Amino acid sequence: MAEDCARRLSETDGLDKIFTVIAASLPDRLGETAYLLACEIAAGDLMLSQEELRLLEMLRSRLKLGKLVSAAIERTVRARYQTL
Repeated sequence: MAEDCARRLSETDGLDKIFTVIAASLPDRLGETAYLLACEIAAGDLMLSQEELRLLEMLRSRLKLGKLVSAAIERTVRARYQTL
């Protein structure tokens, strides 16, 4: 599976094609769940790079998530990782 993903990513417009497959494979009702999972993975190391933020933006767009929904998901993830 990882080799197939790496091959697809190395193709022209590979990342765009991967996002197309993700969006086409998910029922609309699971778009928010997929975005939440992506945010959780990105936040796992407690640091978000500009590249990670751009990938999340691209995924959010491809899944057609609204700004308010996306912001709520992002805030929820941020709250989970806050420390004293």
